[in-house]
Amino acid sequence: MERLETEVAVVGTGPGGACVARELAARGQRVVLLEAGARHERLIGRAASMGTVTRLVRTRQGGLMARGVTVGGSSVVFNGNAYDPPAWLAGECGMDLVPHAEALKEEIGIRPLPESHCAGWTGTQRLLEAASGLGIELKPQMKFIDPAKCDPRCDDCMLGCRRDAKWTARRMVDQTVALGGRLLDRAPVESVILENGRARGVRLKRSRHGISQVRADRVILAAGGLGTPMILRHSGVSAGNRFFVDPMCVVMGVGREKGTWHETTFSYACEDFADLGFLVSTVGAAPVLASQLMRLSSFRALFNSVHMSRIVGMFTKIGDEPGGRITRNGKIDKPYGPRDQDLFAKGTRACIQIMKAAGVDLASITVAKDIGGHPGGTAAVGQVLDADLQVRGAKNLYVCDASAFPRSPGRPPTLTILAMARWLASTMG
Repeated sequence: MERLETEVAVVGTGPGGACVARELAARGQRVVLLEAGARHERLIGRAASMGTVTRLVRTRQGGLMARGVTVGGSSVVFNGNAYDPPAWLAGECGMDLVPHAEALKEEIGIRPLPESHCAGWTGTQRLLEAASGLGIELKPQMKFIDPAKCDPRCDDCMLGCRRDAKWTARRMVDQTVALGGRLLDRAPVESVILENGRARGVRLKRSRHGISQVRADRVILAAGGLGTPMILRHSGVSAGNRFFVDPMCVVMGVGREKGTWHETTFSYACEDFADLGFLVSTVGAAPVLASQLMRLSSFRALFNSVHMSRIVGMFTKIGDEPGGRITRNGKIDKPYGPRDQDLFAKGTRACIQIMKAAGVDLASITVAKDIGGHPGGTAAVGQVLDADLQVRGAKNLYVCDASAFPRSPGRPPTLTILAMARWLASTMG
């Protein structure tokens, strides 16, 4: 088996890995990107992406979360929402990410979808009006989406975008390669090579490229809140605790008029409850039905499917306590304490209140509980990492993904991770 030599090995091609790789390649450093998944093309934007591009993972308690295993990571199958980095990151972790986030917004074109794009969403509009009548403002959300390329009746963001309207980290991967970097896909990493307390590269489990090791001066792990802690553990570093996942309760009901069929999910949300620890948002009919069926929420959910055109969806997302862990054999233990259960209840009540005011039949409502999408906290700053994102006791080994967050942002983290990657690259020179 061949051994590859480089300056920087970056494990994972999601937002953190792709962005830090691009930034370092632009500074003239030799970079190798390693990705466990393939560069799927034909499956993107189709139901067949579930189980291939997207892997479903269950916790011991029955919770469900999705993980993108492909070039571009979970950015390929996210809803395209952008939230500014939480202010507490600067105080608690010493990272001023605001300038980096602003530069990324300009580069990528992050902004809410225009009103003209959303004009035909009659179901969503009724939810907005109903919420407003209750004193709850559902506001347009910032998106990684180019409305000029986007079909407003698609709502397949979580299956991948066939039109290239949604930004994904693949663009930064391609820029890295154009700058002289190298991409190895279908090359899962098993562990970091540590010699005398210093990272010297990574070992691959297997590789279609015939490479068993990538030797490097610096290693950056960006395999996500689930992948990064397992690689650290296999390398002899204690990680995998303080797990959070930003879980959701997804609420479905049937109204008297056209529902949110073919209306883009998570385009409007209310942050008025942010101080309480949760938000509520709109969901398209197809994703809300899929969530109910995947969670086997009730027989009622299956019955509702015959009224697809009148299905209405919303969800509440909470910032959960970092109280879970990933066991040594890769199982996920994620219980929810009284605080989290209280937030689930309050957010779900807010969704039902809005849906009732929008004409949804209360008897038709079902709730799919504990669906997560933003795993993190498993290699947190202050626990596993120093403030420079370097692993304690392992020089030249860094982490650049949501596992570095000491607590849940309670919001989609993609923009924050991108900004963190730029910040990390700037500190490396």
